[in-house]
Amino acid sequence: MQLSTKWILFLVILTVLAGVFEAQTAPDGVARSLKQTAAGQSARSGANGGTVLTASSFGFQCGTGKLTNCPNASWPMTIAQPGMIRLWDSQVQWHLLNPGAGVYDWGTLDKYLDAIAAHQPRSAMYTFGYTPCWDTRAKCEVGWGSTYPPSDLSKNGSPSFNLFVTALVDHCSQAHHCVKDYIKYWEMWNEANAPSFWNGTVEQLYSLMAPAIPIIRNHIPGAIVLSPPANRGDTDWMKNWLNEENSRGRLSDIFSFHLYLQNKLPEFRFDTVKEMINLKNNTSGWRDVPWLNSESNFDAATFSCATRYDADDCAGQIVRWHLLHFSYGARQLSWYYFNTTIGHNTQFSNTYHTMMDWLVGGHFTGECSAAGAVVTCPFVEANGHSAIFVWNVPGDAAYTPADQYSDYKTLDGATTAISRGQRIPISVKPIMLESGH
Repeated sequence: MQLSTKWILFLVILTVLAGVFEAQTAPDGVARSLKQTAAGQSARSGANGGTVLTASSFGFQCGTGKLTNCPNASWPMTIAQPGMIRLWDSQVQWHLLNPGAGVYDWGTLDKYLDAIAAHQPRSAMYTFGYTPCWDTRAKCEVGWGSTYPPSDLSKNGSPSFNLFVTALVDHCSQAHHCVKDYIKYWEMWNEANAPSFWNGTVEQLYSLMAPAIPIIRNHIPGAIVLSPPANRGDTDWMKNWLNEENSRGRLSDIFSFHLYLQNKLPEFRFDTVKEMINLKNNTSGWRDVPWLNSESNFDAATFSCATRYDADDCAGQIVRWHLLHFSYGARQLSWYYFNTTIGHNTQFSNTYHTMMDWLVGGHFTGECSAAGAVVTCPFVEANGHSAIFVWNVPGDAAYTPADQYSDYKTLDGATTAISRGQRIPISVKPIMLESGH
């Protein structure tokens, strides 16, 4: 039977869609994505070094956009309380704090400083971005700032930017809560690989930041500087930045990038994380530099979990994304629009809170690996007991733990004893198997 051109096209589309679905669900695909090799294990151990997770390993963004996302510097009223607040898109960008030459508006920043002080212990991160309109001859939208370099930028830096950085790090709120005491993490220019945030070159950005970093370090004891965080897995831009630092002098203490799930399953999206870390590890002098993902969510456009996943799968993905990051050596994973996505969803916030209870004080002893669609991650709890996280990517299944495990915990807070050889239920939501020692 001869098929019309229209039917042939229809069948081709169906074939492509079937391939996409299979890539998202096939057990072999999970195993390939999380395959563990001797080289990979060595790289992971070098990056992680058995690092103990703290509350600051869990980050969140607060501020702009929806009224559900901490308006007016209000604190998230949720059981989930990450230990690091990232102040990007919190209405404290350069153009808003410094609206005119020698003019500063510290009102919003002061609210955050006071809120951070009231919720100690808590770490904070400031991310640079947006040139004030008065400071550039390039295109600029009043209220939004400019993505172009300041007009006074030369190879030796920008005097106007240096003055702003000096004023910022010296600032204290009226309640005497000072930037130097509460903001220790400093991220160099948000997503500079994207024209929507930076329309200069890598060389210009380095020239802008190089004189400013010593100002930060000289005024803030224990300041930690993060690389400019490229988004969307842009290894080409990050490679150019790392080489720029190698050529002109090291600025960064931490390798930072932004990567969202983009509504893919964590186990498959994590390949892009590995590409970023492989770039770092294979660049001269950068292998032992810590790394983190300082901005993530389900999706970068909607900031919500896709409707094709049910609530359990979405909750499971939050935890799985964190486990994959931390087992591979991440120092932090920070959730953008945290209060909107997680804080205002009871299941998600309870899940996040339980995840932190499990992880804080503990450390991973190896990266997550897959046997078919079953993923496991070896862990040592804060009490020193061996544990392992287990989940099944496609959904409900049964699992037989090793004899050393005496119980398992679920994300709803329950603990269940198990006997030798007993098969237990696993699903898209990770469980934690615990040993008695």
